[in-house]
Amino acid sequence: MKKLLFIATIFLSLSCSNGDDFEPVYMDKIFVENPERTVKVNIIYVENEGDAKRSYNFNEQEFMNYLNGYYFHRLGIGLELNESKVLANEELYDLRDNVGSEASTFFMQSQDSYEKGKLNIYIIKRSNIIGVAGMGRNQRVLLTDTNIFNSTSPHEIGHALGLFHDDEITNIMSTTLNKDLRQSFNEEQEKRIEKRIDQINLGM
Repeated sequence: MKKLLFIATIFLSLSCSNGDDFEPVYMDKIFVENPERTVKVNIIYVENEGDAKRSYNFNEQEFMNYLNGYYFHRLGIGLELNESKVLANEELYDLRDNVGSEASTFFMQSQDSYEKGKLNIYIIKRSNIIGVAGMGRNQRVLLTDTNIFNSTSPHEIGHALGLFHDDEITNIMSTTLNKDLRQSFNEEQEKRIEKRIDQINLGM
């Protein structure tokens, strides 16, 4: 049985347009002591050259706490930071040159740098990609550095773990433009995530 360690309620401000009415959205930050399942996470900074993350200022443990506290520990799943590294790849670094084929470029260019026994999160500068907040598939996630601490992250992780889009506006896999409305996975999605994490941990 999961033991709750910490719950904090926060207020998420919503962006609204043309005077739209909205109800405040509250989310609980929940941590459990021993998640039933864990998966190791590699964070990979995309650079155009060299082996140092010169252009990123990012607290990796804060990111893990954000994902776990708001989205995954409540499912009995823990994301654990394994290692961070740099991928020097000019083609992937500047996706502006691949408009319309960003996804295929990402998965082709990351083919040799991801680990099958891990969840692999690639981070790219927002200025180097047009109109895409993130992508996910086959245990690989690409996030722009300005969309890390919002629901884009669990949304794309969901794709990387085999989930598809959902019509429910409060579902994390929703395509709503108001990212603050996306709050939770449904039961079927939870089962898919659990199954895929088990497969990843077996190196499949």
